[in-house]
Amino acid sequence: MTDRLPPPSPPPSRHPGSRFIAKAPDVVRSIVAIRNDVGTAANRVRRQDLAFAVAAVASGVACTAATFTQTHAVMAYRSGHNLYADLAMGTGAASVMEARLTVPDLGLVGATATTGTGGVDVDLRVSLALPDAWPMGEAHRVYVEARRVSGADATTVRVLAAWQR
Repeated sequence: MTDRLPPPSPPPSRHPGSRFIAKAPDVVRSIVAIRNDVGTAANRVRRQDLAFAVAAVASGVACTAATFTQTHAVMAYRSGHNLYADLAMGTGAASVMEARLTVPDLGLVGATATTGTGGVDVDLRVSLALPDAWPMGEAHRVYVEARRVSGADATTVRVLAAWQR
């Protein structure tokens, strides 16, 4: 007896429905997938840290006025949708303070955050939503504004961290 090998099998089929092609080629599906990938990449925003500096040497970081005073400033190039700042508010024993972010060039004023009473160093987070009127990559000066609402203690403001997302 001779050992004969079976004849070689034909190459696998490449027609739609073949086990090697999961889905039939479709141009529309490919275009939709590319659009989704581009949209996902465009919406992905990385955090960018910002470094504030004292706004005016004359005012420093002391904040004892009853009206909002610019205490810190930064030139921010927009790369996100919101600005955030973590502040350390030195309130003394009986003072209450408020803080916010502003962009005077665009007339933007963020929500005001208020400290409680009875703290020596109170952490406070302020934020500012960035409108479409501020295009990506364009720079504007952003200020931290603060004021003493009540009390007579020496009150101060320090920027601990700032970023945009």
